[in-house]
Amino acid sequence: MKYPPLRRKHNVMHYNFDSFHVVSPVNEPETLRRCLAASPDIASGRVRITTVDSAPSAVAVIADALQNLEAPIIIYAHQDVYLPSGFFETLAHQLDALDERAPGWALVGAIGRDSAQNDHGEVWSTDRGKVVGKPIVGPAAVDCVDECLIVLPKRSLAYVDANVPHFHLYGVDIVQNAKEAGATSFALPMQIVHHAKPITSLAGGYATAHKYMRLKWRSRLPITTLIVPLERTPWKLWKMRVGARIRRFFPVRHGYGQSTDPRSIAQELGYE
Repeated sequence: MKYPPLRRKHNVMHYNFDSFHVVSPVNEPETLRRCLAASPDIASGRVRITTVDSAPSAVAVIADALQNLEAPIIIYAHQDVYLPSGFFETLAHQLDALDERAPGWALVGAIGRDSAQNDHGEVWSTDRGKVVGKPIVGPAAVDCVDECLIVLPKRSLAYVDANVPHFHLYGVDIVQNAKEAGATSFALPMQIVHHAKPITSLAGGYATAHKYMRLKWRSRLPITTLIVPLERTPWKLWKMRVGARIRRFFPVRHGYGQSTDPRSIAQELGYE
């Protein structure tokens, strides 16, 4: 099913293609070429994109974009995300409606989870070979988001902690910083393809970011995430690290992989 037409109370649109600027840290140029850069509105030049090589962290990319790019809306996207035809037009409508409902919204994602452990929103995940999450028909307040794609207004620079290390859990941190300041983050119904590879480790940068977050938010733990919750004693992290190692030897079998064209997945799903 393609994006349905959206009805609005007013005829005036506040957002358009010029409202958006996509930023992405890149360490695999070929993945960028096949996925994010191949998204129709980016490939055509209708939506601007800035890529960053050798970025020290995700928050460094996000903070720089919010500070220095002119567009009112910054879209931070992984290099392996494909945004089908019609994505930005629909997002413009959705943000117009969200401005009416929650004018001070902090962050928007495609899929998130609330404090009661309920999932909101859907994303195609190539490593799983299916759409994951739960469908929603409108904005849903969340306590964390999948960081494959996050949408931020310029005002949300105030919620970015430049000290969050590496490239994990920064979305959770922005949501929590905003929540502490009284601003809400949302999942919106989006149709995107996350051409992700299987998770093979939760050590390294993930473990470092997890420890930073546990220490920073220790007075408010537990905090939900979409992978491993933040808890005082990281039992689940240790358990899931073992599971990730084991799954390397028993990969999930399905008909999708990195050789699959993400555009063909979008077409198969009826996204374009």
